[in-house]
Amino acid sequence: MASTSNRNFSSFFSPNMTNISIDEKIRIALQFNNLSKSTKETLTKVYCALSIGITVATIGVLFSMFIYRPNFLVNLLLVIGSSILFATAPRTQRYEHQVRRFALFNLVTFVTGISSSGLIEFYMDINPAIVLNAFIATSGIFISFTLFSLFTDKRLYIFIGSGLASLTLGIFVLSLTSLFTGYNETLDQFLVIAILATSVLFVIFDTQLMVHRIENMGEKDVLLHAFILFYDFVDLFRIILKILAKKENKNNNKSRR
Repeated sequence: MASTSNRNFSSFFSPNMTNISIDEKIRIALQFNNLSKSTKETLTKVYCALSIGITVATIGVLFSMFIYRPNFLVNLLLVIGSSILFATAPRTQRYEHQVRRFALFNLVTFVTGISSSGLIEFYMDINPAIVLNAFIATSGIFISFTLFSLFTDKRLYIFIGSGLASLTLGIFVLSLTSLFTGYNETLDQFLVIAILATSVLFVIFDTQLMVHRIENMGEKDVLLHAFILFYDFVDLFRIILKILAKKENKNNNKSRR
């Protein structure tokens, strides 16, 4: 399998490829010869479901901003309740069960969008362009590291898993330290970078673990995989929002001097 993938990459950069259009080169690059046909079909469904989930979450944000916003407690209960309902729903091939799980998946993404609307409005007050730029940057980073995870034959999740646990624990300890010692700009910047790195590593980890489960364990639960990747995307979006907002505030402070 690895040799097939390597031949695909070597042919992609060979002199014979110089006369091929860029569209054809992209098509060849995205063939993913290191993945089986069945895995490719499942991944296609996963990322279609993920796209739908992100769209529904966006609708949830707009609904909360312009129609109705529940209070914090109601919103928290909605997020927890819908997630529990989705996690406990029967995972069978029966049509009615699949329809129910799909509806619950969209409910989870919708209420997640509602819960994120306050944060998004806060950053829009600073500069409306921040939200769009954060979404574009998140999409770019997410797609880039997803492609990296799918292209490589090396299953990095084996090594990343333990490191993620340690990194997450370290971030938690530093956050507590920052809480009790007061604001420290250097520590805050370090925490932001560490959280961003953790979010990116989770994208790689969850993507490669998903491929492993599909190929080696036959776990083709499309909605469950999409559910995990959806929250990877949301977490990455939130931290990028914070980074761009900090940069905007810094630029505004400089312009006032």
